[in-house]
Amino acid sequence: MASDPAMSCEAVRPLLREATRGALDAAGQAAVDAHLATCAACEKVAAEERALDRMLIEGLPQYPASLALKRRLQARLPAVPAAPARRPRRAWVGMGAALAACAVVLIVAVRRPPPATDPLVAEGVADHLRVVARDRPVDVENGGPHQVRPWFTGRLDFGLPSVFGGDGEYTLTGGAVGYYLGRKSAVLVYKRGLHVASLSVFPAAGLAFPAPGQDAGGVPVALRQERGFRVVLWRQGELGYALVSDLAAEEILGLASRIARGH
Repeated sequence: MASDPAMSCEAVRPLLREATRGALDAAGQAAVDAHLATCAACEKVAAEERALDRMLIEGLPQYPASLALKRRLQARLPAVPAAPARRPRRAWVGMGAALAACAVVLIVAVRRPPPATDPLVAEGVADHLRVVARDRPVDVENGGPHQVRPWFTGRLDFGLPSVFGGDGEYTLTGGAVGYYLGRKSAVLVYKRGLHVASLSVFPAAGLAFPAPGQDAGGVPVALRQERGFRVVLWRQGELGYALVSDLAAEEILGLASRIARGH
């Protein structure tokens, strides 16, 4: 990506997540930094991304290491050679060093949360938290699906199919461009009362979706729960869908059904 100090807000916004994580190449990072230096609105969004990353890292729960994990870690440590009887001091020193190393490894294991059961589920929850944490989570306000869907034209690497525009139960508030596991995605935000639901639509090629166990509008979907949120994942054609909310299971499946049908 060539450095362009005159990048527009529209061009910079989809890159902010990668820029705040240092995932852009040098030229791209320089172009984004140059824009942020002169644009207070985009710098505010970048600050929100940094704050949310800190919250996700520092706010994760800590879990005690299981006995099996402790034994596996202990087995990986080098054996402490037995010291001659006439030199007991060195034997204790060697054992102390081994115990200290074991303690360090176990502390790291205790403080590091276990990996998410599925990367698609973890990404869906992380992206949903970004939506609910922002003051303005959408880049285009909803004036109906005929306003939101055309806005994505030229902003995505794929064609967005028909968009569920809301009904008496669910309101489409708008959309934005995001990234899902490194792929450019369309993000649509729905509301039901005080509950927010975020939908990510992204290219599905090469991704392993969890086995479906539910039905949504005739489409088989997988329903998972992670960190207090429900995640519905499914694939239609070449696109993947991830719907995340704190709605009850029947409610989020009802929304997924409407989305899968396109109405």
